[in-house]
Amino acid sequence: MTRPVPGARVREAIERHGRVSFSRAGGPGGQNVNAVSTQVEVRMPVARIPVSARQRDLIRQRLATRLTADDCLRVAARRERHQARNRALAVDRLVELIIDATTEDPRRVATRPGAGVRRRRRTERERLSGKKKARRRPSVED
Repeated sequence: MTRPVPGARVREAIERHGRVSFSRAGGPGGQNVNAVSTQVEVRMPVARIPVSARQRDLIRQRLATRLTADDCLRVAARRERHQARNRALAVDRLVELIIDATTEDPRRVATRPGAGVRRRRRTERERLSGKKKARRRPSVED
């Protein structure tokens, strides 16, 4: 299993290699929304994310809906009225997505079923068997 990705390294890579663009957010908000470009979009090339090749494959697989045609992760934020806050939100969201996508699920250790489970399965099988026997035609021997 691979080690977790440190958030500080990912954040630093986003600041260095990520492309940030701004646009008008639209929707409710009055003159501020119509006049100021507060929506922030951050695009990070997957090849520039400081992770192993296996983790890069996990990112491409788990975040496929957020990938662009040029193999960049895309995150947008437009909740706040201020561009700087939206930028911080977008970067935080991107870091969180990358960390979550690269975290591998722990392997399940197979165990034998307990006595109670075996007992319940057996009684259920017997119940169903009895139900099906009741549906049959009586045999000649009966």
